[in-house]
Amino acid sequence: MSAFFNKEENRLVVLPVFNEEETILSVLQEIRRYYHGDILVIDDGSTDRSRELVRMCPIADLFVISHTTNRGYGQSLIDGFQFATEKGYDSLVTIDCDWQHEPKLIPDFFEQLDGYDIVSGSRYLAEYDTNDAPPEDRYIINKTVTELLFRIGSYALTDAFCGFKAYNVDSLRRLILTETGYGFPLQFWIQAYNSGLTVKEIPVARIYIHLNRSFGELLDDAGSRLQYYKQVIHEEVAKWK
Repeated sequence: MSAFFNKEENRLVVLPVFNEEETILSVLQEIRRYYHGDILVIDDGSTDRSRELVRMCPIADLFVISHTTNRGYGQSLIDGFQFATEKGYDSLVTIDCDWQHEPKLIPDFFEQLDGYDIVSGSRYLAEYDTNDAPPEDRYIINKTVTELLFRIGSYALTDAFCGFKAYNVDSLRRLILTETGYGFPLQFWIQAYNSGLTVKEIPVARIYIHLNRSFGELLDDAGSRLQYYKQVIHEEVAKWK
C-alpha cells in the first residue's frame, strides 16, 4: 500500500469483488500492465481468500474497502464513487474481476471520457467473431430492460447492464444512489438522464465465463429477476414525476 496522489492524471480504477480468489491477482496484474494509477478493490464480504490475496498483493497504489458481510453489487459501486469524490479524483473506471472485461481497454475508456460524463461499454454495439453467445435469459432481460429504460425516458442504450464504465467524478456528485443490489445500474441510468449527464457507448467484447453465475436466492429465477428490475425502474421514475 502507498500514499495518495501518486496518480495517473488523478485517475482511479475500481474493482468490485465477491469470491474471486481464482482471478483477483491475475486481473490486478493485467490492470497494472496497462494502467499505472491508483486501484481500489471493494471486497463485498467474500468468504473465500479474495480479501487475503488482495492484502498480500505487492502492487503499489492499491487500496481496499472491505465489507464484513455481503452488502450487494450496488453498494460496492456506491462506496467506490464515494471514495473517488472524497479523495478528489477526476475520473474513474469500473471493471469486473472475473475476466469478462478486458483490462487492456482501460486507457481507451479514460480517453473516450473526454467531453462526456459517462462512457459505458456495450456488449451488443458491435459483433466480433470472438463474441460469446449470451445466456438466453440474460440476453432477454437485458434487451427488455434496455428498451424499457428508453421508453420511460432515458438514453437510447444497447446494453443497460455492462459494468465496464468510465465516469467523470465531479458529475457523480449530482446523483443520490441508494440501490444496493444488481438493480443499481437502472437507478443510475434514470438519475443520470434526469440530471443531464452525457453518455457515450463504446463496444466491448462479449465474454461469458461463468454461465451458471448466481444472482442470489430468488434472483436466480429469471422471472423474479426481471420483476425486481422493473420495480427498481418504477420506484426511481416515480421520484422524478
